Amino acid sequence: MQWLEPRPSRRVPIRLTPLIDVVFILLLFFMLTSRMEPVGLLQLDTPAPDSGGKASDETPARLHLTKDGLEWNGQTLDEPALTERIQGYDGERIEISTGDDVALGRFTRWLGAADDAGFSASWERDAGTTPDAP
Repeated sequence: MQWLEPRPSRRVPIRLTPLIDVVFILLLFFMLTSRMEPVGLLQLDTPAPDSGGKASDETPARLHLTKDGLEWNGQTLDEPALTERIQGYDGERIEISTGDDVALGRFTRWLGAADDAGFSASWERDAGTTPDAP
């Protein structure tokens, strides 16, 4: 004897309300916990050169990036001339310095050019232009 009648086979609808609630809670969580900074104000720190091992008598070349120009060891150059100087440089290190007004893309372009030429590059911000802490 059968006590229960078999259920008819029908599709159980998926309720979207709890799913939408979870998605909104996750969205709110990530929005509140993420830290948003303008791209132009990223603090890039490079480690200091190793002073322990071998001593180097070489003075590294200085590349200074400004909003309007490029300077190689104090001499103002245009982009093709600077690319030629980097490729013809016979040292091992290049020091790149920038101010707050230099775009991040401009900095990474010249850092990549130094890296592509096989040089060790370090970066420093111009003295007196450090931004206020958030």
